Amino acid sequence: MPLLKGFSEIDQEGKLSIPSNILREAGLNLGSQVGIKVVRIKDSSRWPYLIVYPVRKSSISNGVYHPQNDPRLSQLEVTMMECQGGIDENGRLTLNNDLLEETKLQPNYRVEIKVVGPNHGCWLVIHNRGPARLTTLQEKMGRLGKSGRSAKKWQTQKWEY
Repeated sequence: MPLLKGFSEIDQEGKLSIPSNILREAGLNLGSQVGIKVVRIKDSSRWPYLIVYPVRKSSISNGVYHPQNDPRLSQLEVTMMECQGGIDENGRLTLNNDLLEETKLQPNYRVEIKVVGPNHGCWLVIHNRGPARLTTLQEKMGRLGKSGRSAKKWQTQKWEY
C-alpha cells in the first residue's frame, strides 16, 4: 500500500518533476544521487515501471556497493535495467533516452508517483499513465469543444410554457 501518491508530467527535456513532499517522505534531497531500476512483472502485458531509491553513503564502503538499502522486489518482478541518476536543484529527475524507451515514456506523458516501503527505507515507484489528455467525461461536461477549442462554460436555455 502506498504511503503517498502524486502525479507529474515528463517535460520536453525528459525530466520528471517530483513534488517536494514526496521527495521528503522518500528520503531524497535536492542534488542527491539515486538508484533507478526498470522493473516489469513476469508474464504480464503491463508497461514496465521505474523504482527510484536513495543511494546512501553508508551503502558504499571501500568503493564496493552494498545492496542492503535496495528496494525489495517480489518474485513476480524482474529487473530489466539498472542505472544511477540524480535529482537536480529544482527537484527534477533526469531520465536518459534508454530509460524513456524501456518504460515507453515520452514528453508530455503523465506519470503516477507512489512512495512505498518501510519508514526508514522508502522508495518511489513511478508508473507510466500515458499522454496527458482530457477524459471523455471532461469533454462532455464542456471543458473542450468538439473542434478542440474551449467550449462555453455556461449555456443559457429559455423555457416557454
